Amino acid sequence: MRIKQIRKVEGFFWIGIGVIICLLAWKSKLGSFLEPGPGFVAFISGFFVSTVGLVMGLSGLLSKISPRSRIDFDKTFSIASWPRLIYTMGLLLSYGLLLNTLGYILTTFLVMSGLFYDREKSRWVSNGLASLISVGVTYLVFQVWLRCQFPRGIFPWW
Repeated sequence: MRIKQIRKVEGFFWIGIGVIICLLAWKSKLGSFLEPGPGFVAFISGFFVSTVGLVMGLSGLLSKISPRSRIDFDKTFSIASWPRLIYTMGLLLSYGLLLNTLGYILTTFLVMSGLFYDREKSRWVSNGLASLISVGVTYLVFQVWLRCQFPRGIFPWW
């Protein structure tokens, strides 16, 4: 496939995703800028996704790449580390599945430990410390300062 065609298709794809997000957010009532409703942030996010898609599509239309230049998919996909990608996606999926069951603190600590883990260095102390700091800072900001409620999970007193 040609590079310009791919850029145009990517742009229109993201414009479509952004429009779908905006339409779904519109159904949940936007509210006003001073009193935002439940769909306000999602609508703004969809607008930005559509804007990025528009920029991508226009760059595909207006770029000066020769029309005969092509992408070599064998080189592109051989560079990607598939095991690392599958590992990361598995961690994110397990985070979504275990968050309500185990609670925010334990699930976030375990997933952050998995994300920070480096197979080559195997430093558990720095890994655990970075995960603990991440959980502590996000807990203080969102639970204590902003008073958001996190899933308690197996620690009902937390």
